[in-house]
Amino acid sequence: MGNDRVIKTEGQLIREFTRRAKACQLQVDCLGAGDIKSEICIIAEAPGENEVRMKMPLTGGSGRLLWDILRANDVQRKDCYVTNVVKKQVAISTKTDARSPVKKPELEHWEGLLDWELDNLPNLKYILALGNFALHALTGDTGITKWRGSVFDCKVGREGRVVKVIATNNPAHILRNLSLEPMYKFDIAKLRRVMDGKFRTHRIDSTINPSLEDAIRYLDVLDAGNKPIAFDIEVIANETACIGFADNAHSGMCINFRDDKSNRYNLREELRLRERIQRLFHNPKNKFIAQQGSFDSGWLWYKDRIHVPKVWFDTLLGHHTLYPRMPHNLGYLTAQYTDHPYYKDEKNTWREGGNINEFWDYNVKDCCITWAVHEAILRELKAQGLEDFFFSHVMRLQPHLVKMQVGGILADEPLKDKIAEELKDELAEKLDGFHQKVIALTDDPDFKPNPNSPKQLGELLFNYLGLVGRGSSTNKENRTRMREHVRTSPEQKELLIHLDNWKEEHKFYSTYATQKVDPDHRIRCEYKQFGTQEAPGRLSSSKVMWGSGMNLQNQPHRAYPMFICDEGYMFSYFDLQQAEAKVVAHIWNVQGLLETFERAETENGFDVHRGNAARIFKEDYDSIPAEDWDANLAPTKRYLGKRCVHGLNYRMQAPKLAEVCGISTQQGYEAYASYHRAFPEIQQGWEATIKTVREERMLFTPLGRRLIWLERLTEESFDSVIAFVPQSTIGDKVSSVIYLCHEDSEWPQDARMLLNIHDALIAIHRPDDKAVVQRLMKKHAEAPIMIRGEPVVIFTDFKESIPDDGGVHRWSTLKEA
Repeated sequence: MGNDRVIKTEGQLIREFTRRAKACQLQVDCLGAGDIKSEICIIAEAPGENEVRMKMPLTGGSGRLLWDILRANDVQRKDCYVTNVVKKQVAISTKTDARSPVKKPELEHWEGLLDWELDNLPNLKYILALGNFALHALTGDTGITKWRGSVFDCKVGREGRVVKVIATNNPAHILRNLSLEPMYKFDIAKLRRVMDGKFRTHRIDSTINPSLEDAIRYLDVLDAGNKPIAFDIEVIANETACIGFADNAHSGMCINFRDDKSNRYNLREELRLRERIQRLFHNPKNKFIAQQGSFDSGWLWYKDRIHVPKVWFDTLLGHHTLYPRMPHNLGYLTAQYTDHPYYKDEKNTWREGGNINEFWDYNVKDCCITWAVHEAILRELKAQGLEDFFFSHVMRLQPHLVKMQVGGILADEPLKDKIAEELKDELAEKLDGFHQKVIALTDDPDFKPNPNSPKQLGELLFNYLGLVGRGSSTNKENRTRMREHVRTSPEQKELLIHLDNWKEEHKFYSTYATQKVDPDHRIRCEYKQFGTQEAPGRLSSSKVMWGSGMNLQNQPHRAYPMFICDEGYMFSYFDLQQAEAKVVAHIWNVQGLLETFERAETENGFDVHRGNAARIFKEDYDSIPAEDWDANLAPTKRYLGKRCVHGLNYRMQAPKLAEVCGISTQQGYEAYASYHRAFPEIQQGWEATIKTVREERMLFTPLGRRLIWLERLTEESFDSVIAFVPQSTIGDKVSSVIYLCHEDSEWPQDARMLLNIHDALIAIHRPDDKAVVQRLMKKHAEAPIMIRGEPVVIFTDFKESIPDDGGVHRWSTLKEA
């Protein structure tokens, strides 16, 4: 590093770099630039079109974004040396991340030249690495999405100098994904913290492979203390491999039940240890912290029979309460709230010839990081006035969802298997029929496309048949366009109808009829409180973490017979009447809707859908049909009115309405115009809501949930803006009924909520308890919501199961109560 360097100026560096690149036969479009005596080097991936034209790295829109953020952190371009790993243009689009491939030998040349380039920056101390090329060139690692926000020491160049690296995304990627901009600002701000000496790497000391006595002693200390306890499990071969604990941010213990060869405790010792863990969880004074606690709690309860009565603080849900639109995984939270570098790959790297002790260390890191993150999120919840909502609703709900998950619903497996077997045979026949039609239309007996292969379907529909849709998609929407196109022959239409029918049947077979059932004959799902980004508060569901079950909220009606009650039990069901529409009517004071709802509540037999249709289409109530479909299976005005209320409140446009309702585009425009003439306050409500978001960047529901926009607002943002308050209000309302019923002193001990179906709930209980269960469900579901200072009651429709001919209560035998 001494004074005998040949390279002493930027010009010398450029000339020598160019000579070396030409010797490697590399195309150079844009070289590095800046003060070679700077302590800061910014390394991007490759120049874009603007950089190539200007012969200057990090200019144009992406450069402007980066330098604006750096200037806000008192870092100027004149104080930096700026370069790219690859010095030629590889981007092929300004709208996506698509790029021309850089082959491995060429990339190795560029990385070697970057090493030389860094060796000639004599005062280098800090590197801002932007994107995957930069990360790989410095560390050999890939996956900037995971590594972003990390700060770490790194040996660079051929001399192996140790410098601080701050890793984050390429700014061009952020411009194409503006929702990531808040995160990007946070990452880049770390450069200033590092330069000012305010960055301290988060240290963690882990205790692993404890003896039985050491493990129990540690659990005793946790039990006797008064600090919150973070816990986390890890799994090997679908069994619990370890449980980790930490009561601070810097040290913890992994109680691993095995090593890389065998179990670490004998049967009696492990039983004693598990009983001690259970007592720790059952101590009511202990407060437990977890990241996605529904996973750990549900797993331990089902797989290990270790019951975690309640997680006090879930870091994922805390962050979701604060910032629903941002990522919530622990890797992201680590970068946002701690000074620990990315480590999540350590969960798997030990398997590649490594030491299993790395896996146990990883478990302790998860516990300590989760503990550290909870402190920061709790401070933000308090500062932003969301602490009460988080604890009194979000965390209150979680253990009840875990109970629903672990309890599951009984499956009629003989019926399910019979349906699957019959469908399998039918699908084989339908597939043969499809191929016969293909052969008839193509005159190619050897061409038998797989209906589930987009590539093979594309070849059939476009190359062989020459059908016209929109673009080259083979999805159902585009197949409908092809079927309705004037150039499509009757035989081609028949083929498309046959294809649609096969796909529908195959989806039911592969998704529902063959869904995996647990050994206790139950189907389960994991309910996720963070599953809907645009309408936080609404639950989503998926298969459980051990691989069985599935989403139980969107089961088709033909699957309902497969779900049955335990012997001696029955189902009770409620659905909120016109729930979201009623919230819309009250928050925007939509007079026509309010009057229709009032009539439906006070006049016996008044049909709210016919009432709304009469207003929309300016017809007498009695002239609106009582059914949704006429004798020719065409949609009636009642149906159109219902679909209008469902979709047009949320900025659905006329063409989409026409598609959803199966009517012409002209009819769609007419219905759209009629709806907004009947209810003009709705579009006024849109404008007022958008104005609030532009000015305040946030919205609150009547129940206290917040949606905040930290990124730049675009026109596409406003659909979710409009739908947030109604959808989230009802999502939270329905969820609250779960814990209010379970916690009600009158609720029968062996009754429980079984399923959430968006605006509806199903409970399972003994027939003798029907009256009290339905009364409590109605009581809590119809408890008023305060909207604009007025109590609003959303009424319920009830159903209850009746036994079928065999005496079995099924989901399909629900009848109006």
